[in-house]
Amino acid sequence: MRFGGVIRNILPVLGAAAVLLAAAPARGQIRTIPRERLDSLANPALAPGSGAMRFETTHIDTGDIGEDDGPKSFTFRWRNTGEQPLVITRTGTTCGCAVTEYDRQPVLPGQTRTFTVTYHPKGHPGRFQRKIFLFTQLSDKAPTAVLVLAGQVVPSTHPTYAYPHARGSLLLKQEEIRFNGGVLQAESIECLNGGKDTLRIRVDGNLLPPCIEAEFSPAELAPGRLGELIVRFVPSEGRVPQRVPVVLKGLGLSPLQSSITVRIGADSDNTKQRE
Repeated sequence: MRFGGVIRNILPVLGAAAVLLAAAPARGQIRTIPRERLDSLANPALAPGSGAMRFETTHIDTGDIGEDDGPKSFTFRWRNTGEQPLVITRTGTTCGCAVTEYDRQPVLPGQTRTFTVTYHPKGHPGRFQRKIFLFTQLSDKAPTAVLVLAGQVVPSTHPTYAYPHARGSLLLKQEEIRFNGGVLQAESIECLNGGKDTLRIRVDGNLLPPCIEAEFSPAELAPGRLGELIVRFVPSEGRVPQRVPVVLKGLGLSPLQSSITVRIGADSDNTKQRE
């Protein structure tokens, strides 16, 4: 009996020890990146001989950029002050919103070249600072130069996330209108020109039944401006369709790609599920 009691007392202790031993490898798998390592990634040491790549400035302040203004390009000018040709082999940036453009040909000693960074502000409101790392044949691991592009993106007055439905460059708050039928009704959809060109949109009235009237306003929609698709239900004799496509012309799309849907009838929710 005494022996059995000793066993019962030992088993919980062994179980706890096993849990601790099993947890030890798991704790060992958690790696903490030292602050020095993080700093070295953000501010890496330059390649030996990097002084030969002499920039007029390595920091450009863009000032304010409107989120709706579209991409903006900025140019860094540099000169090879060394004794051997320099070739930019690749670049890296801290954000995909900064796109680089450069000459991939060897730059001889004494020659001057430009390096262009295009910043895409859409979806990046607020203060920003992007680093661009330039690598040459001097080293594939250490950059020859580090450039900085900093500025402020003024938030859009019409953020595109509020217009989740796209018909080409025309962005819509919704892509469907519902009428319960029986009485005169009118609904509208707010739209935003999210492109770079003025849109001239009109509704293809030849495809509409007599009970539906639709128009787009204004006739010309400039980039970044708001427009409105107005749809009216006019009770009429004859059969009233449960579903009507309203085709927008002037978007450079097929009728199927440029239409919104009008549903008519109190049971339109059930109709949508069946279709």
